[in-house]
Amino acid sequence: MIHPLLPAEGPPQLAGADLVPGTVMARRQVHLTREVFQGFAAVSGDAHPLHYDAAYAKSHGLRAPIAHGLLLVAITALGATPLSAQLHDSMVAMLGTQARFISPAYEGDRVDVSLTVLEIQPKSRNRCVAAFEVKVERGAELLASVQHQFMLRFSREEAAA
Repeated sequence: MIHPLLPAEGPPQLAGADLVPGTVMARRQVHLTREVFQGFAAVSGDAHPLHYDAAYAKSHGLRAPIAHGLLLVAITALGATPLSAQLHDSMVAMLGTQARFISPAYEGDRVDVSLTVLEIQPKSRNRCVAAFEVKVERGAELLASVQHQFMLRFSREEAAA
């Protein structure tokens, strides 16, 4: 069955062998609005005032409420990029995520998210671990670096079988 949001023919499919370390595979911009912060607080249950109360944030030396760390991880999701649809046939599993937070992202910020192939590690004849680094930046300032690891089929021929 083809996902209703994808074209009938679907996007060209990729596998681990098609991914080249150092290649930026996706970019997007995210506007961190009050509604985004409130929605994440509602879903996560994390309603610390640093994330939604401007007066509280300012009383703690911040210029505005700051994004939840897990909100920043969420906006780095592979599924939020067109690359996800290109890996449908080769995707086996998500293996893990690691995040490093460098500087706060504030309510109202527009952040740039870029997903780069970090490495491809063959694991067997038809499996590999694909590692991606996702940077969250405000202009030239790095706010967070997130790594995602996935188990993929290594070749398109084996993915289609």
